[in-house]
Amino acid sequence: MSDQVVARHEVTELAGRGRVNLLHFHPGTVLMVAATAVGLYRSPEAVNDPLGNGLIGYEAIPEALQGDAGACDGQIQEQQAGYVRLVSGGIIFIRPDGVGLYPDTDSALNNRNMHWLIPFEAAN
Repeated sequence: MSDQVVARHEVTELAGRGRVNLLHFHPGTVLMVAATAVGLYRSPEAVNDPLGNGLIGYEAIPEALQGDAGACDGQIQEQQAGYVRLVSGGIIFIRPDGVGLYPDTDSALNNRNMHWLIPFEAAN
């Protein structure tokens, strides 16, 4: 599915991470959503770089919002523009300043109870 935020969405297997969703954003950055963590990368090639070159930010998903690592369709139940609902019920919201994780839709829409934010630009 392609929209104004996400150019392409794929589900793939990554060594050490299991089944993951990769959301390719229009500027070329990639959001990797695994069962236990989320990573934001500068390019598709950076996702598999063992040295972490191209990693913008990486955050653990709280245990209560973690999904099943072996899920056939990965961790994303629904994605529409900047709204991403995880199979666990958590919400990833793609904001102008970065990618945030919220416990539910109401929290995301009202910008409350955010667990973390991965800024689009790494801090210097």
